[in-house]
Amino acid sequence: MVLGLDVFHVFKYPADKVIKTHLSKYPTPKEKFVECIKTVEEKVDAVSGVEYRKKLATCTNVVPKFLRRLGLLNVPAIYLEEESWYHRRQSTAKISSRMLTWADLAQLSEESEFRPSPENPNWTEFRMRGTIAITGVGPFGAILEYYAQVFLRGGGKKSIRIMEELLRERYGEGTNRSSKPSSNILSNTTNQSHHSVS
Repeated sequence: MVLGLDVFHVFKYPADKVIKTHLSKYPTPKEKFVECIKTVEEKVDAVSGVEYRKKLATCTNVVPKFLRRLGLLNVPAIYLEEESWYHRRQSTAKISSRMLTWADLAQLSEESEFRPSPENPNWTEFRMRGTIAITGVGPFGAILEYYAQVFLRGGGKKSIRIMEELLRERYGEGTNRSSKPSSNILSNTTNQSHHSVS
């Protein structure tokens, strides 16, 4: 079974500021789950100017203790890999991340994109699609799938809240703040594939 999450949010700040904040937001006291971030590769394409980074994140194991009775889940930390492509000239960025821990039990990945909003060039659209596919754990699969879905939904909301807080701290209230930032977080489950939700 594949669990999916689609996130859409509008940050009322220019794209360059939003992208820079995303790329530097961890570690932060606002998210104790992320313990350490290490940049393992960084380069700039001489022709396109695209800035590429690969980072490794060390995160706290948040799997409930009763599930850690499965020996494979009882690890001291969870490791994630994130790759980013920042197109500074177009003020866009693409982010791809995946879980390295438990790769033989679960496939967790996220694909994100930042771009200027067509509604207002001083705003930024953020779209993220996350998926978790759990295999190889027998009767515990359904329980893990439930916690994975809770984790996906909670993680999406928390990430947006942290970004909004950091943007306010770094750049003030942003532009045209008369209305609240718009968000849409949809989760879906399928036995075969992740459905696209617009």
